[in-house]
Amino acid sequence: MSYTEIYGFSTSGDAYLYGEVKNAWRGGMAIWNILEERYLPQYRPSYVPNYIPDDRVEDYLHYKPSRCGACMDDGAMKEIWKLFDDERLKDCEKIALASTFDRVIVIKENLPKLVAAFREFDGQTSLKEQADIIEKMVEDDDCIAIGFNQTSVNSDTWANFGGYDEETDEYLPYNILDGDKHWELFSDFNEG
Repeated sequence: MSYTEIYGFSTSGDAYLYGEVKNAWRGGMAIWNILEERYLPQYRPSYVPNYIPDDRVEDYLHYKPSRCGACMDDGAMKEIWKLFDDERLKDCEKIALASTFDRVIVIKENLPKLVAAFREFDGQTSLKEQADIIEKMVEDDDCIAIGFNQTSVNSDTWANFGGYDEETDEYLPYNILDGDKHWELFSDFNEG
């Protein structure tokens, strides 16, 4: 079964896997689906004939199309991700959405805000379980930040994103003190 993985970053800056929440579909995918449903018009795939009115697309297809499943439409998911800049979203929704973005971290001082947003987000997700794990990380003296891997079935994670050491024949964990390929959710969130 897939997992949403939560990584810690130690005082030396290196990533380490801290916890997992079962069923990655309850993580990023659930957040995207919920926000799409709340804020975007029904998705109309390009293969639906023009003579089908928008309000009949679901009947025509015999299922409800979603931007999350539109792998042949490069712009579909971007519509969901762009909701981060949409004034209609509550702060907890923006924070939850941003936590699904690539290479995002949250520094320790902002973890209580992240936990509060995850607990406030309304919908069937794993966010409350993730919040339970993150609350424990706040108490971990060696943890200076966290990051996410939304699904364990991919190969690039914080644990191997630091490069490859040919001498040891091992991948290296990403280091947030030395690396520049990450961004902090709340510094960008507070700056708008």
